[in-house]
Amino acid sequence: MNGEIDRKLRAELERIERPLAHAGFLIGEVRIVDEGSWGRLDVLVEGTHISGKIQIHLGKKGNISIVPQGTAATAIAAALKGTGHDVTAANPSRAAGMRFDATSSTERASVPKSAARKINVRGNDGELVVDCSKFGGALIGPTEWRGVVFNPAGHWQEVFHSPLYERGHNNLGEFLAIIDACQRLERGELKCITLWSDSKTALSWFRTGKIRTTIDVNGQCDAAFAAAVNDARKWLESTNRPKWFAMMSRWDTSARGENPADFGRK
Repeated sequence: MNGEIDRKLRAELERIERPLAHAGFLIGEVRIVDEGSWGRLDVLVEGTHISGKIQIHLGKKGNISIVPQGTAATAIAAALKGTGHDVTAANPSRAAGMRFDATSSTERASVPKSAARKINVRGNDGELVVDCSKFGGALIGPTEWRGVVFNPAGHWQEVFHSPLYERGHNNLGEFLAIIDACQRLERGELKCITLWSDSKTALSWFRTGKIRTTIDVNGQCDAAFAAAVNDARKWLESTNRPKWFAMMSRWDTSARGENPADFGRK
């Protein structure tokens, strides 16, 4: 790995070690993962009764994000709250991945909603925007997605956030973000007037009802991500696609600015 990337990742680990220690967590084994122009530090964390893992990601533009995982994810995130770090904790109860069917509403309700997200992009009441992020330059890598709505207070509010899948794919993640939003709307968990995605590919797959990918999803992606894709495919075959597609539009970044659901890791 590039020496500068290694130095920045380890410096970030040193910064978070103190607040973790104050919360009763000790740093265990550390592993560097080379992702080309990106980098990732995997850190085992041990508490008195719980343990977990922290992934420290360094983006292409030098921005750093921290993703706690495992049974201690929520406690680790709480320990790092207010330290100036971008911390995204995957819900430990959903570590096996999100299933896209009608029986998963209880699991989805357990995902905590963040505070209003302030971003300098104008929105309109009733707009729901989704986006996906994949770490690293490789075709397959850590992948997550989320959705934000423009609330009456004039801010973009995160209303759902997927788990972080270890081996996902960006186009498929963009597609799953749309499916996730539609299923939440169908169950009445969310309301919106328009649903936006900046992915032409994902919108095309939804419109045609066909996931046209050359990826061997079951072979190249992790089991949880593959299950989410397979469940989404089944749902898409049974739903009223024209009804949902009628409310969809492509978010044009050249006209409106950055996608407000973007993770800022470009």
